Amino acid sequence: MSNKRSTKSELGEPVDPTVALQHAVLAVRRAWAGGVPDFAEWGSANVDPEPLIINDLNGDRLFYDFNVRLDERTIGVVRASANKVVGSPVVSLQLGPHRWSVKDATLEAAKVVKQREARADVNDTSLVCYCYPKIAIRVEAVSREAGPLSMLVDVADLKPIERFGADEEEGLSSYSFLDEVAVPEADLRRSRWEAAEGELEASLKAAPTAVEQEGAKVDLADLKHKLALKPYLEYISFYSWKTVRYAPRCNAPEVFRLYAQQTNVYCAVATGQMILDFYKYHFDQHAIAADMGTGPGGTSNTGQVNGYESLSNNGLDATYDNTAAWSEAKAEIDANRPLKSGIPGHARACAGWKRQNITLIGRRPKRWLKIYDPWPWNADICNGGAVYWEDWDSVTHTNFIYVRHS
Repeated sequence: MSNKRSTKSELGEPVDPTVALQHAVLAVRRAWAGGVPDFAEWGSANVDPEPLIINDLNGDRLFYDFNVRLDERTIGVVRASANKVVGSPVVSLQLGPHRWSVKDATLEAAKVVKQREARADVNDTSLVCYCYPKIAIRVEAVSREAGPLSMLVDVADLKPIERFGADEEEGLSSYSFLDEVAVPEADLRRSRWEAAEGELEASLKAAPTAVEQEGAKVDLADLKHKLALKPYLEYISFYSWKTVRYAPRCNAPEVFRLYAQQTNVYCAVATGQMILDFYKYHFDQHAIAADMGTGPGGTSNTGQVNGYESLSNNGLDATYDNTAAWSEAKAEIDANRPLKSGIPGHARACAGWKRQNITLIGRRPKRWLKIYDPWPWNADICNGGAVYWEDWDSVTHTNFIYVRHS
């Protein structure tokens, strides 16, 4: 692993946690005020002011993960940017808590290091985003024989990360989000951050209590009215959205289901299982992996396309698109079709879109996709993974695979 670090001028400025918290609270309150069903109970929730600090692979701060708490429950996680060059102050709003434990993963990661180097002494541990959105424990240790050593251990499956490069197959890899994704678009991403700061300021003028929390006297009904800009725009909704449903003509509940990947390279396989199940082609992940030609490093896009078609006896047509655009994802979801969303080194399913209809003059409205992510790993497919609304502009979209009836 390279120890090369980007210069401070390339990386922009770190974000103070208190500023990140303001953006996180505003994102939570807006999602609730805008009437998006997933956030119906978030209005009276509080965002924990003490975040998990997640570093980039190059060592710089990358994200703050704030828990969203209602009574004694964690009902969500806000992933906020810890560096302005990320561009989007809030990268994602996760539904439900993390399905991994920092404490348990840290203890187990230290054991993994000891298994490799019995005479190593652990000096430090930290959370690292090694292949967005995947998280590892970085263990810094000193071996009496080998000297200083550093190891990344995935927080879910507790295996060392030993493949590097954003151009690896979708499965098992690692790369620096800042160096590979953010810095190449630094000017554009900084401008997005500046626009978001202006939007925060405008929101606080319209609703001064928008980011006040526990202990403050907040009139939620009045706040909801102001955040949705109803005093000014009575007939325009703040957000538009749509999610994939099984029977769209009958107002049926959302039925797309999240499945966890059963190995650390099965992200494309588990994504395939979600989409195939939607179309009523039911296979376990090992059968899907065999048809997709999944190897020790992951699954190629050609293998994914072939797998969808062969497993459905050509009842489904799969099309690879390496010029992924938000409008294309929206069109698929509008047609009630989930799709595969590819980002560097990882595959997820997408089954919803959301768009902000009101923004500052001269700025493009914010857009999100509803992601069904098979990471974190779990042998029980019903007890892993994560569902979150992800800011479209926060990540690099490498490809889509559209799956349609032939």
